[in-house]
Amino acid sequence: MWGTFFVVFAAIWALQFVLTHLQVKHYQGKIKEMTRKHQGYLGTGYFKKRFGNGAVMLVVCDEETNIKEAKVMQGLTVFARFKTVKKLIGMTLEETRDLDTLTVKESSALAGAADMIEKEINKKREGNEAWIS
Repeated sequence: MWGTFFVVFAAIWALQFVLTHLQVKHYQGKIKEMTRKHQGYLGTGYFKKRFGNGAVMLVVCDEETNIKEAKVMQGLTVFARFKTVKKLIGMTLEETRDLDTLTVKESSALAGAADMIEKEINKKREGNEAWIS
């Protein structure tokens, strides 16, 4: 009985490890794809709850902070995938601060990505290179 329990437990744990690894590879692949596709700044932001689903946002913008691409991944499982957020494309980072058409999760993740981009822009102004291409 205990032997069966440990075998099942080990199998479930191994499956979780493999699926998590695949999700991390997907995340890294999307970042590489977005950096190859666009010139500009890449920002990542996230919304995380203790229990329940969260959100991860990837945003690429140019030097004038115009959003060139935005993707969000929401979900509870490792099967969640990135989806394009078309309503953000073409907007500036400043315009997105007052946007009320996003969910709380998306808004929080977007704010984190925008903050990261603004920090990178400030680094470039100070002479530290932060350009992704």
